[in-house]
Amino acid sequence: MRHPIQAKYLLVVIVAMLAPTLVIGICLYHLLFYLLAKQMAFPEAIMANLVPVLDKVNALLALSLPIITITILIFAVVISHRFAGPIERLENDLDRILEGDIHHKIHVRKKDDLKGIATRINALVARIKKQ
Repeated sequence: MRHPIQAKYLLVVIVAMLAPTLVIGICLYHLLFYLLAKQMAFPEAIMANLVPVLDKVNALLALSLPIITITILIFAVVISHRFAGPIERLENDLDRILEGDIHHKIHVRKKDDLKGIATRINALVARIKKQ
């Protein structure tokens, strides 16, 4: 993380993605075993068929959870950079203007939410140049 705000957004995005995923997963897993425990009056033949299925479910979870977690982390980094990147660029451009380069224009991407701020700062710098 090059910028503290990116770390903040990264944490928010990770929690927003992981928390519901974990809660839903744990609830479904618990529900499955709760229902099985409630129905433990199964004959041995049914239990013998059920245990391999549960083993497959556990193996599938063991394989898929790390993949899901890594995917969520990658998306979190991309999303947090999408938020923090324009702020970092704006700060760098403002530093350059403050160092005396009043001909420098602040450029942002078309979809950046900071476009209005950048336009106003550019107008302010242009007005200062005229004076």
